[in-house]
Amino acid sequence: MANLFISHAASDKLLVEAVVDLLESGVGVPHRSIFCSSLKGQSIKPGKDFVDSIRENLKEATCVLALISEAYYASAFCICELGGVWLQSKSFLPVLVPPVDFANLKAVLNGLQVSKIASEDDLDELRDELIERLGIEGHSTPRWNAKRKAFREVLPERLKAIQFKGPVPRPAFEKLENEFKSYQREYEMREKEIVGLKALVTDLRSAKDAKAVSKIVRAHSSDADTFEELVSAAARALKHVSPPVREALYYRARNENYFPEDRDAWDAVKKLEEYGELKLNSDESGVSPNEADPKVRRAAQALDELAKWLDRPPSEDFYEWYQQETDDERPDITLRPFWERHLT
Repeated sequence: MANLFISHAASDKLLVEAVVDLLESGVGVPHRSIFCSSLKGQSIKPGKDFVDSIRENLKEATCVLALISEAYYASAFCICELGGVWLQSKSFLPVLVPPVDFANLKAVLNGLQVSKIASEDDLDELRDELIERLGIEGHSTPRWNAKRKAFREVLPERLKAIQFKGPVPRPAFEKLENEFKSYQREYEMREKEIVGLKALVTDLRSAKDAKAVSKIVRAHSSDADTFEELVSAAARALKHVSPPVREALYYRARNENYFPEDRDAWDAVKKLEEYGELKLNSDESGVSPNEADPKVRRAAQALDELAKWLDRPPSEDFYEWYQQETDDERPDITLRPFWERHLT
């Protein structure tokens, strides 16, 4: 699944919240596909360096949507993000936020086709572009129309709340400008490394021993390291919950409820419901994990991190290595073989 990076000024958070809600509930962009540094659950992982996380997520993004406001232009960090988009030739969707208008466009935005956030027609075009560029099915047109109407009704209030108060101090700008130059140099170095690694992989694929090739590719794959760390973290978290809860978490990954098959299983589920680890449906025909319980919540969060990473997607070399190691299984958290191999 594709990734959407929301580039925005931190002071525009109230507007960003409304935009992300429109993208998820109106357009149909999956929650886990959106990276937005201002919103919990879609932001930087605890303990991670802010700048490094922005770089990583911007690099992995398929498409970048930028909310170009007065605060955006005054933010050195936003300009750095904009430069990163330009350097990496990302699929880019700039959206103008009043009072910014076409006449105000600067830097690499000058001459680009942009959308106006207050324009109904532009919002319709933006929806179509996102569906196409992210390769998603999207919600129905009636649902979109209703969500777009609700968004436009709250937009004046949100725009008033984010009125620009002043520019970023010069020292902060210079600091971020230097970080951007460092990022540019790092990106150029990485490009050279990628060329060399591609040549290595080409030579390896010509070898006859597939197992040997897999072992060598694994040694050079940072994706494989990340995958194994995320899988281990999820497996450790799952050990602290009971088998029925693990089963409910499996079905949660599939966006389904767990339906126990026999009386004994239902008795176990009922007990866990009383302990607050599972939740019964309104008609008591199925259950889902109760994330109010700390153990269940930690397991759900670890699984979400793994699912989000697998959705990005990882590199082609990772998939080739994984299929070689697992006899052509798919690294898909919604499939039973994946759980049996890694999470049970």
